[in-house]
Amino acid sequence: MRQLRTTRMAAFTVLLAIGLAACGGAAPDASATQGVSSAPPSSDGPAIPSAAAPSAGAPSVAAPNPDSGQLNTAVVTIGTERYEFSDLRCDIFTAGYIQAGNYGADPEVVIVLPPPGWAAQGDVFSPPSVQVSLGTGLDEQVWFAGDEPPTVTPIADGSAQLDYSVPDGRPVTATGTGSFVDIQAINFGREWSSVAGSFEVTCP
Repeated sequence: MRQLRTTRMAAFTVLLAIGLAACGGAAPDASATQGVSSAPPSSDGPAIPSAAAPSAGAPSVAAPNPDSGQLNTAVVTIGTERYEFSDLRCDIFTAGYIQAGNYGADPEVVIVLPPPGWAAQGDVFSPPSVQVSLGTGLDEQVWFAGDEPPTVTPIADGSAQLDYSVPDGRPVTATGTGSFVDIQAINFGREWSSVAGSFEVTCP
């Protein structure tokens, strides 16, 4: 009798399985119901998502500085020598105030032209100056025209006189004349004298 019951139970189990298959049913996956993958974990650790690709409109390089470029130029004449510069950096902080230079180059030019009445505003503006540096070390020449020459000993007023004008707006071309002195010659006690010169700087 026990063998008959076992046989009937086995037959019923088979019929039940066939019925489920015909109805499209399937036994639930225990691993799926628990939210755990049945695949073995990777020995390389958790997967790291790749970085999102940049959008089609995103720039690949930084935008150029509008205050720098080959159209920013300067010409400085000192005595019979003429120095031409391009690719300057121009900074126009307010109307009538321009600062331009090719900082760190050789030869180097640095031009600072504050607006009229700058001295009455305390330390808001740097004094006006046009400086051209040539060479390095003991052979360096630093031609300077403007207020407050950077000398170790004072020089006579007017020795480095600078006169200039700066139009408002952009593009702007500032011009001027001056008396240039060799700062290095003065600081090292060599003979020196003022040399007449002129300049022009353009920032488009």
